Amino acid sequence: MSKKYKPLETDSPSMASEPTSTYNNQVISTVDALWVLIQGQTKAVRKALTERLLADQEKAKTQRQMVKDSLTRAFDDLHSGKVHHDARKLFMTNPR
Repeated sequence: MSKKYKPLETDSPSMASEPTSTYNNQVISTVDALWVLIQGQTKAVRKALTERLLADQEKAKTQRQMVKDSLTRAFDDLHSGKVHHDARKLFMTNPR
């Protein structure tokens, strides 16, 4: 007996351009197709997928925070006068 699922709504701009496939004149979004496959897996597999997704999300969050902290320190140093060189030269391929 298969589980019923609610089709994903595409109200958000990011989902509006979601790829779709057509089978037997039925349009199926990639996300909905993947969801059905995931729901058909054992509880252990679904749990492992969830753990991986959450770990990946946490890693990305940590990386964003590191970049934010680094930029905050750099701008604080710049505004406080601790930086005395022309930072634009750091990004030039042939600094003079």
